[in-house]
Amino acid sequence: MNNPDQEQLDFILNSAILAPSADNQHRIRFQIDGNIIRVCNTENELPQEKGYKRVLTLMSLGALLENLTIAASRFGIGTETLLFPDPVQPHIIAEIRLHSDLAKIDPLWKVIPLRHTNRRLRFSGPGMTNTERNELDEVCRTDSTTYKPIWFDHSPERKRVLRLMRIAETERFRNRLLHGELFAAVRFDVGWHNTCTEGLPPGALEVEAPMRFLFSALRHWSVMKLANLFGSHHMLGFRACYLPCSLAPHLGLLAAESIDNQSVLNAGRAFQRLWLAVTSQNRVLQPMPASALYALDGACKEGISGPLKNELAENWRTILNNGMTPLMLFRIGKAQPSLITTGRHELNHYLDKNNG
Repeated sequence: MNNPDQEQLDFILNSAILAPSADNQHRIRFQIDGNIIRVCNTENELPQEKGYKRVLTLMSLGALLENLTIAASRFGIGTETLLFPDPVQPHIIAEIRLHSDLAKIDPLWKVIPLRHTNRRLRFSGPGMTNTERNELDEVCRTDSTTYKPIWFDHSPERKRVLRLMRIAETERFRNRLLHGELFAAVRFDVGWHNTCTEGLPPGALEVEAPMRFLFSALRHWSVMKLANLFGSHHMLGFRACYLPCSLAPHLGLLAAESIDNQSVLNAGRAFQRLWLAVTSQNRVLQPMPASALYALDGACKEGISGPLKNELAENWRTILNNGMTPLMLFRIGKAQPSLITTGRHELNHYLDKNNG
């Protein structure tokens, strides 16, 4: 095939890095070899075989690969992706071959730059029509059944799901390891009115102005631990998760039949398509994955207490009742655009300097 020209390649790669990641840190580099793009992990290997960190990493990678595929379609370029193509080089996570086979143009390429996480407290209606919901069901289906979203809008299980979300979010402020993970990603050094290219700018968190000083202070574990004596972790779990999700018109879940590497990566691709389709409907989305991720096997080795992990896993088994594993919860609705969104490094930052 004719290799994409530099302008096309830049567009494709820039679109790829606009994909979401758990803490706005894409730990990858691109190697370009003619019509082949290799995605390499800068940390050399994925996190441990089981646990939520591996799932988050693979879903982020899946979102990146989906953006790349969608962007390439703009130029009629098809993609063929191979996961872990070289067993002796585990840092090469994926190899994408570009094919000038007049691929069908995916209209979602237009909304890639518009997608962002919206954390405003209240998502309003109107709710989706049946046609719009069916569009979301179809667009994120990478196979016929595995990735169809499960909706809890009017489900009798909605209150139960909200409870699981609340207790998992509360744990992020009660558990020292999770507290450290949470606040390490927040870039308090940039202030409340600026963005940043790595990490989360505080302004994107939509913390109410009167609460910002207290929230900043809570990044210190000694302060958080003291505040928890007065129930602050319960209050924060309620405000950060339960309240916004209970107010949202739509509450959904993406689940998978298996959590092997390929399945989780495909789930990440499906979730990214869902998110882009939501954006094309002029709605916003916020991922809320804690209650699903903390229920995974291996979570205890990553700081989750055994009783919490078991409670979450048992409840999800009962709620789903189909052997599926929950991976990503999310809320959807209408809201004003976020004033502060996360930035990205320039493309050169993600190019392997040792590779042409």
